[in-house]
Amino acid sequence: MSGINGDQLHRSTLGIYSNLTDEFNPSLLNLVSLGNSYAQAFKALAVCSEAYFNALSKIGEKAFDTAASRSLGDVLIQLSENQKRLTLELEGVFRWFSTEVLQVMENNVRLDKGYISDSRVKYEREVHNQAAARARQRSRGTSKDGSGFVHFLRESYQEALGEEERRYRFLAEKHCGLVHFIAHLMNKTGGTLQHKADSWTEAIGATRRPEVKRPPSVENTVGMRAEDQRQIREALGKIPSRAPSPQGSISLSRGDSGGIMMRARVAHQPAGFNPTLLPFSRGAIITVLVRQPRNGWLYGCAEGSSSQGWFPAAYVEPVSDPPAPTSSRTSTLRSSSSMSSLLDQPKIRNSSSSSMNSMLDQPKIRTSRTSSHSSSSSRAPPPPPPPPLQSSSKAQSELFPRVSNPFATVKLKPTSTNDRSAPHIQRR
Repeated sequence: MSGINGDQLHRSTLGIYSNLTDEFNPSLLNLVSLGNSYAQAFKALAVCSEAYFNALSKIGEKAFDTAASRSLGDVLIQLSENQKRLTLELEGVFRWFSTEVLQVMENNVRLDKGYISDSRVKYEREVHNQAAARARQRSRGTSKDGSGFVHFLRESYQEALGEEERRYRFLAEKHCGLVHFIAHLMNKTGGTLQHKADSWTEAIGATRRPEVKRPPSVENTVGMRAEDQRQIREALGKIPSRAPSPQGSISLSRGDSGGIMMRARVAHQPAGFNPTLLPFSRGAIITVLVRQPRNGWLYGCAEGSSSQGWFPAAYVEPVSDPPAPTSSRTSTLRSSSSMSSLLDQPKIRNSSSSSMNSMLDQPKIRTSRTSSHSSSSSRAPPPPPPPPLQSSSKAQSELFPRVSNPFATVKLKPTSTNDRSAPHIQRR
């Protein structure tokens, strides 16, 4: 401050007085108005809270008078009483806030307005008197160095800074006291309220009785099965539009028994008429003709039925001990004889009739004779000839639709081999 001259000190002092009268005190009055609105809002909140928890307490009293909900009614009554007690404690906080903060600020602003005005008038009068005295001294020719006047300006500036700091300190101390009051209330009621809330939660949980597990009724079982089937259908892909090609079916169904024997876990009864789907009942034996599922669907036929079609792969399960009735052995003989008829029809008729007669005449060797026919049927039969009216490309596009064939959209480019293993052709 030693480098500041008298005029700068005087202007800074007047700026502090102007800040206190024109900005700080009006800001305090605005805080008082907002604080009063805050307190009034809490009073309205306290009234609504009182009405709410009184109604809750009445409901608890009704529950307390019942035979089964007595403990729950006691919890509701205790909860309402504690909440109303907490509201009363908060009302005490707002009463302290109104009396110790808002009213004190309002009184100080009213008193400070006159105090700051008087201090400023006194300071300006003193400055004017000392300036006039220096002017008279200069006119008489007995002027001094003026160090006393600069010292007075410096002291007045320091006093103005102190008054400004004192007012900001008052504002900070009052609101710090409010925070301490709230913290004291939280420490007083927080731990107790938390302990009570835990005990209430335990009392509420003690009223929960374990539910008795009843066996599912027939309607529930059917509903569960329907729900399982719906989930399986949602997980399935699109149904293949056509049956697999004859050649692919024969090659895939080759094996020791002509196909994979599966048992139906649930019934498959397609809605409406769809000739590409295979209907069957629960527990039916299904012969799978296409071993690899397509979009989650398998192709096969049901035992005792000549129809073939698609069905969800999740509807069936492997058969650990497949049955071998006489009808299945007879159908196996018929299928093997029908396969062999493509090569030599007259000869197979004689052998088939003789084998049937031998099976009827000699029951002891029926098993060995059947196994021999099964082994002959397991041999790879020649594929059937292609349809004469359709080209191979057209038949392939119909038997393997683009929807079900993942490789249908792959277009292979023509390639050329330059390896030495290719046959060497001399061109002339």
